[in-house]
Amino acid sequence: MEEEILSLAEFIEIINKHMKFILLIAIISTLLIGIFSNYAVPKVYEAKTSIIIGPEILDSSDYEKKIQYNDVLMYKQMIKTYAEIAKQDIVCEKVIKNLGIEADLDDFKKNITITPQLDTQIIILKFRNKSPEEVARIANAFTDTFAEEARRLNPGVSVQIMDEAKIPKSSARPRPKFDMVIAFFLGILISLGIVFLMEYMDNTIKSEEDIEKYLDIPVLGTIPKVKMDVK
Repeated sequence: MEEEILSLAEFIEIINKHMKFILLIAIISTLLIGIFSNYAVPKVYEAKTSIIIGPEILDSSDYEKKIQYNDVLMYKQMIKTYAEIAKQDIVCEKVIKNLGIEADLDDFKKNITITPQLDTQIIILKFRNKSPEEVARIANAFTDTFAEEARRLNPGVSVQIMDEAKIPKSSARPRPKFDMVIAFFLGILISLGIVFLMEYMDNTIKSEEDIEKYLDIPVLGTIPKVKMDVK
């Protein structure tokens, strides 16, 4: 038996035939993920700060003489080194001690993300925590401590905080709206797969067209279905 290829019209007909089922699965998937994201998954908040690193300038009037292209290039190359300094235990331990928080050092470090911006003198620092107020407080304290440590290691460096962390208004994860949109489309894809699998496995004859199509014999006549009233 030759492999049958569905035409576009047949494809659309199958979808229309099972449209209620497809939408039902998509809606159920969306609702389940929405409930799960909003109530079952612990919310995690993220706060971000940014700093710029360069040479220490003592006299602003002498800025142009002190800042040369080679200086800028050097600090761009050193930015990864300072990013690594920020990840060291000494910085994290000072933050934990100064804030008086109870935290395992390894777990604390897992919540920190240090990202040097390519071809710039800027470093982005992010911290995650279950409390929106606490995450902003820790992120700012971490940035201050890192700046102090960088200056201690290299007194000639200037570490300026560009943006302080603010209390986040929404969680970094989960993201219920995003998750629900993904769940809706996944529900449609899964239901389509089920529908076409059911159609593929269904070999029953339902119409005159099916007889001519699958059995290759002419239809001589049909027997109408009559509904009888039983008294």
